[in-house]
Amino acid sequence: MSLKEELERTNGDSGSLELLLARRQSTRSFVNQLVLLIAPDEPKLQIKATALLKRLAENKIRFTRSQLAAIFDSLAEATHWEAKLHLCQMLQHIKIPNGSETKVVWFLERCLSEENKFLRAWAYNGFYELAKQHHEYYDYAVEQLARAQKENSAAVKARLRNITSAMNELAVARP
Repeated sequence: MSLKEELERTNGDSGSLELLLARRQSTRSFVNQLVLLIAPDEPKLQIKATALLKRLAENKIRFTRSQLAAIFDSLAEATHWEAKLHLCQMLQHIKIPNGSETKVVWFLERCLSEENKFLRAWAYNGFYELAKQHHEYYDYAVEQLARAQKENSAAVKARLRNITSAMNELAVARP
């Protein structure tokens, strides 16, 4: 059975996705297949594939440069807010390769206009992660965080307090 078929059969809860991960080894081929499943315009499939990619990133699986580039090339294809949220949450666990920064900025900017408050909160965090890894984006990240002051959501405000503190530490460490 293909990975796509297997994902289509699972209900997508964390338990069933964990079982799928346990059955399949986290090989380069497995990760490549997951990355390819971000692109099709099938929101339920995107959510499951990005949830698995996020889990792999949290588990410190090392993605190859080409896999990371493919993930960032697929950002525009993610249509469902949950898939976008997973991709934003992955940023703290993976390296944003040189050349992918503008795609990340484009993606995060679009996430900031989404209705879902958790997605917006994690998009702001994404700007911090971008600035942390690519110092030339520090000032731009600060601009985005200033934009966030208009946010009314408690979830966004809580994340912003953490990001602001981390950005202040990053400012001290800047070359």
